[in-house]
Amino acid sequence: SSRTTALHIALLAFGVEPGDEVVTVSHSFVATANAIRYCGATPVFVDASRDTWTMDPDLLEEELAGQSRSGRRPAAVLSVDLYGQCCDYERLTAVCERYGVPLIEDAADALGASYGTRKAGAFGASAAFSFNGNKIITTSGGGMLVSHSRTVADQARHLATQARDPLPHYE
Repeated sequence: SSRTTALHIALLAFGVEPGDEVVTVSHSFVATANAIRYCGATPVFVDASRDTWTMDPDLLEEELAGQSRSGRRPAAVLSVDLYGQCCDYERLTAVCERYGVPLIEDAADALGASYGTRKAGAFGASAAFSFNGNKIITTSGGGMLVSHSRTVADQARHLATQARDPLPHYE
């Protein structure tokens, strides 16, 4: 129904639950933090890079290193592509892999953009898009969740269909 719902479902599919922390960028529309709160988790904000206005990889590294030293680990990192450009995914992906934290991409503001040879939405364990009236492709509302993982896609599909069993008829 929306990009916010897609993010919410992605977070649930990765097991984010009440009491968890999810790292996200401080410079985004409130829907990003709302999706985290809908899971009962707490958003932990990392500032944006002065150059791109997207998540600063150095600050993400500092946050994850600090949490690691404290014996904590966030449930996920939720990056946000902004103003038609992707985050620095080479660096963000490396940081997330180093600390064993799944990366979820909010690609709502960058449909059609590229980072290197890959398109927005191709990074992280899953990505969300928006078709709201102020986006690049509009349907006056709606969103989309994509994932490289069949398991995540199946779990997302299950959650998005009110947990109905996949029967050949409506029950």
